[in-house]
Amino acid sequence: MQNLLVFIGMAAVTFFTRYAMIAALGREMPPLVQRWLRYVPAAVLAALVAPAGLAPNGRLQLGTNVWAMVVGLFIAWRTRNVLWTILSGMATFWLVRALGL
Repeated sequence: MQNLLVFIGMAAVTFFTRYAMIAALGREMPPLVQRWLRYVPAAVLAALVAPAGLAPNGRLQLGTNVWAMVVGLFIAWRTRNVLWTILSGMATFWLVRALGL
């Protein structure tokens, strides 16, 4: 029963925080907010990927993951293409791993 109450409480908090934003801004958001929201997906992805790549065991480790992330970051910056970013990062990871660096 306690788990159910926690679940319902979390759902209510999530719903009301989202609803408050929609109700406050109406259907049309100001241009500044729209421009700001375009950066949210990239920021969330970086926040999820960076800790896993740089500190997989809870400590900073500079190894094959870092090389793959650096190459992937460079390709993403130059091409802005998700497919090329993933392919270049994976290819770099496998190449560095095969070379034993």
